[in-house]
Amino acid sequence: MCNKNRIALTVMLICIALVSVSASGSDVWDMYRAQKKEKTAVSKRPTAMELVDRYSHALDSTSSFIEEYEKTTKGSSKSAAGSSITDGSYRGQVRYDFDSQRMYTQQYRWGDVGGRHVDKDNPNYLLGIFNEEMKYQNNEAIGIKPGKVRRSPRPKELKVRTSYGISFSTGFMGSGNERLDNVLRSAKQVSVRGQTEKVGSSECFVLEAETKYGQYAIWLDPEHGFHPAKIHQKGDEGDYSGRHLLTKGESARAYLKNVRFEKVGDVWVPMEADSRSDMRSTQGFHSTEDYHYKRTKFILNPDHDKLGSFDDPLKNPGQDPELKNGSRVRINSIPIKYTWQNGAVVDADGNKVDWEKILNETKNVGN
Repeated sequence: MCNKNRIALTVMLICIALVSVSASGSDVWDMYRAQKKEKTAVSKRPTAMELVDRYSHALDSTSSFIEEYEKTTKGSSKSAAGSSITDGSYRGQVRYDFDSQRMYTQQYRWGDVGGRHVDKDNPNYLLGIFNEEMKYQNNEAIGIKPGKVRRSPRPKELKVRTSYGISFSTGFMGSGNERLDNVLRSAKQVSVRGQTEKVGSSECFVLEAETKYGQYAIWLDPEHGFHPAKIHQKGDEGDYSGRHLLTKGESARAYLKNVRFEKVGDVWVPMEADSRSDMRSTQGFHSTEDYHYKRTKFILNPDHDKLGSFDDPLKNPGQDPELKNGSRVRINSIPIKYTWQNGAVVDADGNKVDWEKILNETKNVGN
């Protein structure tokens, strides 16, 4: 009987122990599963170069387009004495066509432009076109001065500047004329932060790089095609700002934030963003500019050749809506100035000139 009681008591104690272990063990198993999940997630985290590849794909997939956008700029510049040289803002409406090798940018700007007030009814007009053969520019104060057109051969490299389009969306931010993914590939050092970081509603991978343009932190958004949701760039002595090598006391900063995306077909496209640039020189000059971009129209992968997106306005005047009678025309860098009149380039006596012949004969003059 004693043995039976002992056996019963032993069974009871074992059951109690199992229940106790089961209760506390659930927490242990939960912890184990969480650690295993975390290790799996870390093992699946892309490498820095894999992220750069995905960034390249994002840029390539949105590298040919026609867009219209609104741009608001607010900036200030101060001299060494601390006096404000300019402090104002301007707005603009822009059409921008781009396919990595050719570019069309048309801007109407008003407000405080270059330190002077420009009325919206008489805006400042800028047009630039680059194709395989030529560069065409027109600059006009509409209603005040006739346009100044210059037609010359295409430069050796296509210069994409921050004032052209939403430049970060084509891969240019604080990196001169080099696309940012290529800058990352040639970086002295590039790495991925150990944890993703939230920007808006997205968990982003953060690339950190030391480049010839300074230090970059780039938050790539996997939920929106691996486009940047945020960028910080910091350049100091020994770094380049465009082609300029920064010296002691000089600095360059660039920031991107508040990026809004939309899906065009199956492709994510940045549609709205805020950016900022901050420059300091050794002479005490300090300038800041804040930009807000909002795309109002976007056509991805159009047939540029069929549309004539990059046609020469001297051959296809519809390309330049402000190429009007009286517009001054300069061919290459020769001092002789011609005029646009009734669909043709004419000399001072009103005689039609063969501008293409003049262009070829003077292509090495001042270019």
